[in-house]
Amino acid sequence: MKKYLIFLLAAAMCLAAAGCGKEKEPDPSALQTPQYSVEEPDIPEPTEEEIHTADQGIKVIEPAAVATSDTPGDITPAATVVLTPETVWAEDAVVTWNAFTMPEKAAFDDGSIGVLTISKIGLTVSIYESDDQMEDMDKGAAHFKSTSAWDGNVGLSGHNRTVSGNGAYFRDLHMLYVGDTLTYKTALGEREYRVTAVKTIGDEEWGYLSRTTDNRLSLITCVNDNASKRLLVQAVQK
Repeated sequence: MKKYLIFLLAAAMCLAAAGCGKEKEPDPSALQTPQYSVEEPDIPEPTEEEIHTADQGIKVIEPAAVATSDTPGDITPAATVVLTPETVWAEDAVVTWNAFTMPEKAAFDDGSIGVLTISKIGLTVSIYESDDQMEDMDKGAAHFKSTSAWDGNVGLSGHNRTVSGNGAYFRDLHMLYVGDTLTYKTALGEREYRVTAVKTIGDEEWGYLSRTTDNRLSLITCVNDNASKRLLVQAVQK
């Protein structure tokens, strides 16, 4: 019996030794990478009111809401203002650097865009602008399309001698001197100008029609018997 117990004990020790030498197989589920659930952000689709295209003009976004009283929480949504090229000009009433007024804004009902008066030479003439500057000068004085019609530098041209029945409205500009007064009137109002320069310039010296920081008139006409020269009279608002 004693020998039998010793045999069982020895067998148990051998089995224990064999188990310690063998590595335990890992659990496959423990090696799997944990899976996480990622939710996509909820991005709302734009509504028709939020879509704005270039042909709708300039879109001005006001603050989302404005208080309408002293009562907390009494808030009303602010309006969105859409400006077109026409209304942009209509809103621009400030005389600033590079100020420019479109002719239709200054125009009278008769189709003219202004009236120039120079009392010293007995001149009162309407101003016109069209695609035919020569035709405009036959009716009165012509407005240079590249210049302003009111704020800034207003460029005007006219004949200095009668040709084919035109009025030769600028024939006496050479009689003006520095200090003389001119009056220019449009649908936007009336201004007085003081002559600051009377000079002969080349027929390609168009820099005198550039935009300016002040309000001025630039009057140009031909010089008799000299096709390459022009007479320039400039006057600045008083």
